[in-house]
Amino acid sequence: MHLLLIHQNFPGQFRDLAPAWLKAGHRITALGSSEPPPDDAQWHGLQYIRYGFDSDLTWLDRGTAVAAICRQLLDHDERPDLVLCHSAWGEALKLTTACAGVPWISYPELWGTAEALGFGFDHALDGLEPNQDSFSSQNLMTELALLQSDAAVVASRSQWLSFPEPLRKRLSLQMEGVDLERIRPDRGAQFCSPDHGLTLKAGQPIVTFISRDMEPLRGLRQLLRAWPGVSQAVPNAQLLLVGGEGRGYGLEAAQHCNHLEDGLDAMPIGVDRSRIHRLGHLNHQEMLQLLQCSACHVALSYPYTLSWSVLEAMACGAPLISNHGSPIATELGSTASNTIKLIPFNSVSALEHAIVELLQQPLKQRKLGDAAREWVSRHASLSQALQGYEALFSQLRVESVTQPRGDCPQPKSQAPPGVSR
Repeated sequence: MHLLLIHQNFPGQFRDLAPAWLKAGHRITALGSSEPPPDDAQWHGLQYIRYGFDSDLTWLDRGTAVAAICRQLLDHDERPDLVLCHSAWGEALKLTTACAGVPWISYPELWGTAEALGFGFDHALDGLEPNQDSFSSQNLMTELALLQSDAAVVASRSQWLSFPEPLRKRLSLQMEGVDLERIRPDRGAQFCSPDHGLTLKAGQPIVTFISRDMEPLRGLRQLLRAWPGVSQAVPNAQLLLVGGEGRGYGLEAAQHCNHLEDGLDAMPIGVDRSRIHRLGHLNHQEMLQLLQCSACHVALSYPYTLSWSVLEAMACGAPLISNHGSPIATELGSTASNTIKLIPFNSVSALEHAIVELLQQPLKQRKLGDAAREWVSRHASLSQALQGYEALFSQLRVESVTQPRGDCPQPKSQAPPGVSR
């Protein structure tokens, strides 16, 4: 099958799926505005076409650029059998006409809401008003794609629930999956960072936090406020922060150019900052080695997207602390209390107690880490994700023959288990 994958930051959410599809024998053409994937074995056979080198492209610019490439493919007898398009930034605007007769799946990721940005959820935002413009345009792109596409997928229950109820019927749940053969626990793991003078080993009191940016959305504020108490109770504990230091998706920092500086400045005098390590962005293998060493992975979150690093931490056997209402808590449902440590999002004291408890109880670390790995094995493996997508691909190819697009077939919605429509 010839798959056309479209993502403005390719490979994006297709990072593990696309190489697996190539390995399975599918032909893949990918469109993106980012640099091409590395020239290594897992990407062998990929045809990558880059568009939109200007970072200031509008939604219309993106849609027009993608449509032009799609028409060129069809003109040169490179017609895809199916298109999978991340649709939040405008790439899908003209797909229906540019790829006439080709079934396509939109990947909208999330419906933007005030709660997803923390309003009504994070007490630090009480009294502030959300900027509706920050997500209204993206929601428009999402809704247009949902109405035009032959099917649509989201990767978690929380993302499915973010959508208005009338739109949920067009969405099916397809997790991206974790490669469990490559991502696994290692009780003898080591993490070395010469740039930071670090050599750490599994079994040490290591607390990890990973986020695209150091921002309140993923609980950074609570973690930094809890750390003085943690370091007092466990003096040899190390805090490792992975991610950029940009603004992220939420509000700007109050005092400095980023939220991390604000949080560090607010710490009491006497806290040993030499045990707080700002690692910046790590490559994927380095991140996995760190997670294999983690005695406690802090993964608080607004009701936003389900982070890859959370599932990968679980697959590495890292014991997880998250909050009620987080994407992973929603995904786990009734099994959450037996799989991860759950606390209220706004309770710094609860977070401090949970971290100290895990660092001081290795048996509890192992129990939660094993439970997390088991859950991912049962519900979120890459092999399961591939099976789900293959079933969807087969369904759409049959429908494209029996129900031409002009008949407007309704995709079969797959409501997440335990969630009523």
